[in-house]
Amino acid sequence: MLLPNHGANPELLARSLQTELKENSLDFSVNVNPYPPLVNLKEVWGSLFEEILHYPHPSAAPFVQLAAEMAGLGPEQVLAGNGAAELIFLIAHAYRGANVLIIEPAFSEYREACEANGCKVESFITQEESKWGISFEELEKSLEGKQLCFLCNPNNPTGTVLDSDQLERLLQLCSEKKVTLVVDEAFVHFMENPVTAVPLLAHFNNLIILRSLTKMFHLPGLRLGYAMSSLDLILKMKKYQPPWSVNGPAQKIGMLCLAQEKPFAADIAEKTANERNRLFPVLRRLGFEPSPSLVNFYLLREKGEEKDRMDMIKYLLSRRIIVRHTFNFNGLEGRFIRLAIRTPEENDVLLDALEGWNASC
Repeated sequence: MLLPNHGANPELLARSLQTELKENSLDFSVNVNPYPPLVNLKEVWGSLFEEILHYPHPSAAPFVQLAAEMAGLGPEQVLAGNGAAELIFLIAHAYRGANVLIIEPAFSEYREACEANGCKVESFITQEESKWGISFEELEKSLEGKQLCFLCNPNNPTGTVLDSDQLERLLQLCSEKKVTLVVDEAFVHFMENPVTAVPLLAHFNNLIILRSLTKMFHLPGLRLGYAMSSLDLILKMKKYQPPWSVNGPAQKIGMLCLAQEKPFAADIAEKTANERNRLFPVLRRLGFEPSPSLVNFYLLREKGEEKDRMDMIKYLLSRRIIVRHTFNFNGLEGRFIRLAIRTPEENDVLLDALEGWNASC
């Protein structure tokens, strides 16, 4: 059975399970902001026609300048990309053939990009029993002989977060081991109190931070992300990137999003936290265990059940609920489903379907 590698593929999921995708299904497998994008995006979209008639800036310099200013960095420390996925592949290409450690479960693109570039990849698996936290003593052993380490923070798929002190401890450990640490912060703005590694860039030259505009600004079709790092590491990545990687409309919309990032993200983070605080107690009362997420998605399993969730996935699909399987997340083996936190009305539909699942068992 060939299941999709990512969320947001409901048709492929239904075909894989040899069933029909029902009309008006709700996609809880995709973890982008469920609320409307910036109001003025539609207003400016028509004016972007001129952008497709000319070549964009080859390195997205105006967007890079704004992103750098907002982070308190120089523009030479920022690299724009065609989504965070391109940047992940640029990093893997820059470290081709290296020994790589991935703190997992995590976004599958890290492994795919590294293996495509001939890297030897090892896993450091976090456990539900320790609330998906990291044992630094164990991690230190795993970092021996590595050149590159990937950390997703907030983590996808658990939604858990290393705090600032833990981030600094990890980065110090990587520095001592001469390991470059990649911190993927694609979901950082869904936190009410965001934890970011950006301040550590002033003290460590072995750090690469990834950001994506896809998730918070509801722009999966636009493809825009950026990396922040030292000059040397940015240049190391940049030499493998083709010119005009970020198209003209994406550059303009990216600048519009960054200019309104703080108030927009704060509003969405508050709505997300309110729903998370409402949902999780109900889920527990229904006999489910959500991961201790601080963002807009979470892992879910039935308490005391260690089997895979294929039957539940099929049942929820019959109830017009599309979920993310976890068969391709190292350390999960399909024992959980990943669910987005959507609008209150949509989350109520999910709760009703889960009650139905309990009744059917």
